[in-house]
Amino acid sequence: MIPAWMTVGDVFIDIHDRLRPYDEIREILETIERTWELKKYYNGSNLGGRWIFQVFSREFVAELAEILNVIVERTTNAGPILEIMSGDGILTQFLAPLLNHRIIPTDAKSERYQIEFPKEIETISALDAVEKYSPSVVLVSWEPFLSMDTISIVEQGIPLIWIGDPQACGHPDLFLEHCNGEVEHPCIRIDSPYAIGRHDSLLNGDYRTGIYVYNCLSDWFT
Repeated sequence: MIPAWMTVGDVFIDIHDRLRPYDEIREILETIERTWELKKYYNGSNLGGRWIFQVFSREFVAELAEILNVIVERTTNAGPILEIMSGDGILTQFLAPLLNHRIIPTDAKSERYQIEFPKEIETISALDAVEKYSPSVVLVSWEPFLSMDTISIVEQGIPLIWIGDPQACGHPDLFLEHCNGEVEHPCIRIDSPYAIGRHDSLLNGDYRTGIYVYNCLSDWFT
């Protein structure tokens, strides 16, 4: 039996129509995984027609905002927080009220995904956006598979927060060289209990999504 609040007619609600608490998010995703095809839900078969790669709960966003605020406080660069590859910009929308600094959402707006881009999302490639804004920190969630843009950003020494499943997005070298290699400031994995991505199975306890922080010191987050 599917609880009435989870659907409108026979369509599941959009979990990102507002910032929901983690327990509520988890309940609906477990229900969808148990009774329906979760992949279809993530690929736009929801009331909002929204493509979903990372799930944003109230607790996850608060945790991410705290990480961003710490980095901005510690860095000497006064530039804005820059979200690249932001899609429909929902993460920036959720984060903005919790940040102590300006955040700018940008996206190259590829036609590969059926995403409705609000007009406030600046149309610009990731590397051009970095050059334009000289950001204090770059944020990216679910970088396209084999994209090398974040490798270039890390090599420039810019603080980067990378969110996603290393097996399904981004470039393997970002993790081989900077998480396992001998570099001056290796990446920091922050194991969030609230991180849920499109390939995670809540019912099976299979969690593949993580938060990875580059060009920062580990003692900033202790």
